[in-house]
Amino acid sequence: MSATTAQLEDVLQAALYLLGARQDQMLTLEEWTDLARAVAACQERKTADYLTEHDLEDIADHYALEWDEATDGALPNLEEE
Repeated sequence: MSATTAQLEDVLQAALYLLGARQDQMLTLEEWTDLARAVAACQERKTADYLTEHDLEDIADHYALEWDEATDGALPNLEEE
């Protein structure tokens, strides 16, 4: 499997954002999600594969991130039984 130029550019851009955030002492869930999406696209995997269960719960419960289950994977169902 070879990554496309666009995929590699996405990974580079996400890594640059992450490094910039680290320099500013900020690491947001949005930044981690962007990086996970870029890496997942290059690896032909789902974004959720690269995030923690806690991250996925936060996205499902608190964050208004755009999330496409077909590309990003499933989010946990947090509704009480």
